[in-house]
Amino acid sequence: MSELWETLTTGLVLSLLFIGVSYLFWKRYDKPTPLMIERQAEKERLKEERKTWREVESRMRAEQEEAELKAAYERRKAEERARAVIPASTEVKDAWKSLGVSAPKPTTFESEGEDANAALRPTDQTDLGETTTSDEDVLNAAELVQVRQDRGVQPGAEEPDWELIEKLEEIANKDDIVLPDVPAAPDLDAVNDRSPDRPPDSESGKASAESGWGIGEGEDLWPAVSAEEE
Repeated sequence: MSELWETLTTGLVLSLLFIGVSYLFWKRYDKPTPLMIERQAEKERLKEERKTWREVESRMRAEQEEAELKAAYERRKAEERARAVIPASTEVKDAWKSLGVSAPKPTTFESEGEDANAALRPTDQTDLGETTTSDEDVLNAAELVQVRQDRGVQPGAEEPDWELIEKLEEIANKDDIVLPDVPAAPDLDAVNDRSPDRPPDSESGKASAESGWGIGEGEDLWPAVSAEEE
C-alpha cells in the first residue's frame, strides 16, 4: 500500500514539474514570427483600403445620380423654353403654305382715327334723377283691377268639429269592401224569342220535375241512400 502511495505522489510531482516547464517554454518561444506579424499588418491595411474604397464608390454613385437628375431637369426646362419661343414669321408662312391655307393677318391694336374704347367709357348719368314719371295710363284704364283680400283669422270664429273630422278620416281610411261576384241577369226577351213553342208553365214545371228526378210513382229514395251509407 505504501508503494502505491509513493508512486502516485511521484507521478503528481513530476506532472506538476512538466506543466511548469511547458509553461515557461510557451512564454518564451510561443511568439509570432516577423513574417506572421507582417502578414497580419498587410491584412489590416487591405481591410482599411477596402472600406475606404467602398465609401468612395458610394459617394461617387450618389454624386452621379444627382448629376443625372440635374441634367434631366435642365433638359426638360430647355425643351419647355424651346416650345415657348414664338417661331419666326417665315417658318409660320411656310407651314401655312404646306397646309394649302393662306396665312392669317396679324391682329393690330392701332387706332383708325376713332376712339376704340368710346363705348366702354363711363357716361354722365346726373339727369336720371330729374325725370318724372306719370301715372295717367293707370287712370285711363277701362276696368279697374280689383284685388281680392282674404279675411284673416277672426277672434270669434267657431272651432271645427274635430270628432266628426276624425270619424270621416277613419271611414276614408278603411279598406274597400270586396263584394262577391253577382251573375248578370238573363235577358228574358231574348229567351222568349229563342223558344216560341215552349209549353205552358204548369206543364213545363211538371216535365222538368219528372225529368230532373227521374223517379216514377211508387219508387222509394231512401233504400239507395241507406245502401250508400253502408
